[in-house]
Amino acid sequence: MTDPDRPRVILATSNGTGMGHLARAAATALACEEVEPIVFSLSQALPLVGRFGIRGEYCPGRWRTGMADSPWQHYLAARIQALVTETGARAFAFDGAWPYAGVQVARARLPHVAFTWMRRGMWQPGVNRAALDQRSLFDHVLEPGELAHPADRGATRDLGDATRVSPITLLEQVDRLPREDAARRLGLDPDMPTALVTLRSTDPGSPGARAEADAAGAAVRAVLADPGWQVAVTSTTISPGELGVRSDRLTTLRGVFPLARYLAAFDAAVVEAGYNSFHEVLLAGLPAVIVPTRAAVTDDQTGRARWAAEEGFALHAREDDPGQVSARTGELLRPGTRERLAARCAELPAPRGAAETAAAVAGLAGAFTRHRPGFGERARTARLHLRPAVTRAASVLPGRLGTRLAGTRPEAPALTEDLDRIDTDIEHVLPGTSARYRSARRRIVARFYRDGA
Repeated sequence: MTDPDRPRVILATSNGTGMGHLARAAATALACEEVEPIVFSLSQALPLVGRFGIRGEYCPGRWRTGMADSPWQHYLAARIQALVTETGARAFAFDGAWPYAGVQVARARLPHVAFTWMRRGMWQPGVNRAALDQRSLFDHVLEPGELAHPADRGATRDLGDATRVSPITLLEQVDRLPREDAARRLGLDPDMPTALVTLRSTDPGSPGARAEADAAGAAVRAVLADPGWQVAVTSTTISPGELGVRSDRLTTLRGVFPLARYLAAFDAAVVEAGYNSFHEVLLAGLPAVIVPTRAAVTDDQTGRARWAAEEGFALHAREDDPGQVSARTGELLRPGTRERLAARCAELPAPRGAAETAAAVAGLAGAFTRHRPGFGERARTARLHLRPAVTRAASVLPGRLGTRLAGTRPEAPALTEDLDRIDTDIEHVLPGTSARYRSARRRIVARFYRDGA
């Protein structure tokens, strides 16, 4: 429910390859006390966050709309501006590796709103450096904490432009179920040792998909080789058949979010080295094998996994070496190994990054007055505003040349308040908003889509 006595803030996320952006937004939203959070996301997984009672609005990414890049950036800016105007939000926090040009356009139109970049560290060496030029788009930079920060070799490591908070996870915000309750809800035998395997492929057609499936299969087979263990896999893209494994001791978990609530059901885990899964298993004290995936573009998962192994917090295996994955998983099943890793993880501090982030965003919302763009920022924004004119001019050119330069306007979709319908109805409207906001959204549809009638 909305609270008129609390200022509102928007927690915005890009559409990453996993749940990291949304999980951090959900954790921060749940920690908000002084402000009312609204999640604005390009991820189709947003309905999962809605389970917490968090208000949210979905915005389709460029590829989902079918728009060319320039129109979509201005579409995004219009969506942000409309939502901020409707809600009266005082702060806009964007969590993503690459800030969109549309965010810059929106900021120029909303000078009294504090724009924050939630910029995670631990980038792969030499990648994404051009994104750092986008720092001028924001009034503040917040860096989610990273346990493996000593191993950070990326472009953000030595920058002094960010306020670093502790690691952000849902562990500090959700009630974790006791083992028996958690196991039974997941369909597992609470009296049998249980391993969790979350290695998965986000794109079955990607170059790394086969390697990841092989790695997952190796981990599952290594667990099932011990008749005293059962294993659970969380995957929507790799089925037990694709793993090459069939057993009554293998359970597939579907739609389980947040997994942090059920971690007591497991005695061991084999997980990717993404920010979310890495910090959850270590901070929960769950003995694990950490496997970096080659699907990560910016995230230095290899550096994160190696650090954990070198410091004794977890074991490490390479995704492209199923034999190594199998061996490390077998090692993890040994009681002595798990006891050693759990004891080391117990030395880590309790997670508190969500509360720190919520307090920081609330502070910005309360103290910010306005930003005054410098000459360079004004020039960049002016260039962005020229793009629609160029696109409109290109649209009158004949034949394929005009289509190639301007793109095509997709057919207008209907508006919906139902998050469960965003797979088909991509123009989602934040529930509980005014008739004026709906009119503004219909004008956005008319501007960027074509009438399908």
